[in-house]
Amino acid sequence: MQHKDSREIIKELGVSGEGISSFKVFLAKHLLFPLLNRFLSWENAWDIFDKEGQRIMELSKTISKEKLFERVLVPKLFGLEDNPRYYSVAMTLEHLYIVGCAIQVRIPILSRGEKLKKYLKIEDIKPYKDIDENIIYSFNKFLITYREKLEKNTKDININNTSSHPWFGEFNPKQWSILAMVHQIVHRRQIEAILKRLSK
Repeated sequence: MQHKDSREIIKELGVSGEGISSFKVFLAKHLLFPLLNRFLSWENAWDIFDKEGQRIMELSKTISKEKLFERVLVPKLFGLEDNPRYYSVAMTLEHLYIVGCAIQVRIPILSRGEKLKKYLKIEDIKPYKDIDENIIYSFNKFLITYREKLEKNTKDININNTSSHPWFGEFNPKQWSILAMVHQIVHRRQIEAILKRLSK
């Protein structure tokens, strides 16, 4: 059986940034996030974010540097758009690092009743560039500071001051905390799927 090369795989995937299906967006926007916001505190969300981050670190440390940067195609996963199904673990970590740092800045600004001066575009958070070979170290350093900076700089986590997510609409600081948690879970599952394919 002839294996497809990277260009063929990429050509068959969805365009980067096109998002998840409208049905899944509807479920997340009108069911998943409202339920999580109702039943989870921001402390719970940060606890789960930390736990998922540590699990991601444990998984990432199990592979060689060469395998860390090897792209593989994984099955469809809930919450993951089509294009990132062909990522390496390093690409996934870079994406988590970019998004995590952005949310870490966003939550305190919103919590002070201020408006964001800069909005990230979808293309800004994609890992299609040279990734530092020390990405595991960088991501771990970010994890260590994530909660500490938020607890130090966040004023009113429930304030009715929002900024827009490109798929799900307006989120206040607490809702962004929950989104960060869900995002961490989605990509932890992605890394598990990548490692499973790499082991074959």
